Amino acid sequence: MKKLLFIIGMILLLVACSSSSEEVETKEDIESDEEEAAEVLEGPYLDEEDVEEIYDDGYEEGLEKTTDDPLEFVEEGKSGLILIDGFNEYVANNYYVTDDTDEDGFNTYEDSGFKMRYAIIETENIADVEVQGSKDLQIFGEIINDTENDYRFDDGIVLLRTDENEKTELRYGFNGAGGANQKSKFVDGFSLEYGIPDSFTLEVLEPTMIDIGEAFEEETGLDEFDNEEELKTFIEENKVIDKEFTKE
Repeated sequence: MKKLLFIIGMILLLVACSSSSEEVETKEDIESDEEEAAEVLEGPYLDEEDVEEIYDDGYEEGLEKTTDDPLEFVEEGKSGLILIDGFNEYVANNYYVTDDTDEDGFNTYEDSGFKMRYAIIETENIADVEVQGSKDLQIFGEIINDTENDYRFDDGIVLLRTDENEKTELRYGFNGAGGANQKSKFVDGFSLEYGIPDSFTLEVLEPTMIDIGEAFEEETGLDEFDNEEELKTFIEENKVIDKEFTKE
């Protein structure tokens, strides 16, 4: 009987020790998890300045540098800067230049308090929408108008002749940029049916003439539809930009 009681006691002791061991292991596991969690919480993190630095520096961990400023895009598009314009995202494929184009890609027209800086770039739309991969010929820039006159670039005032003998105009006339005593930036493009040209001639008529036909009739007293040759001469005389552009 004593022997049986001894055996039962030993079994109970072993069970108690096993249970205690499991409790110790469980406690150690918990402490280890808590230490790992503490390390994560105390570890390096990005504050607001770090985030701004990432975007200022450009690329880090897959983040791409973007802007909605057309002037900045002209200056840094060659370095991979992406322009965000509404739902569109543009990268610069090719710049078009003349002998007067500056190192940033800008051309300048200036006259008596009016100044226009502009660059013409072949762009590609990389937005994740139906337009992804589409290429375009676009113009970006800034107009500073310190005069009392409204300057407008629509109704056939800006013309483009490509190497395919195609003529086209601005799509949106710089969206009204050029009002009296205003400074504004613009993004616009040309509708092309025959692809992106290697070269073209850009013609800009006197921008104070909002409607070239009306200006012709007022100055000459002739009807624009009955005097086509005289109208052509009038247009030639009122060009303020007539430049040949080629891919850089």
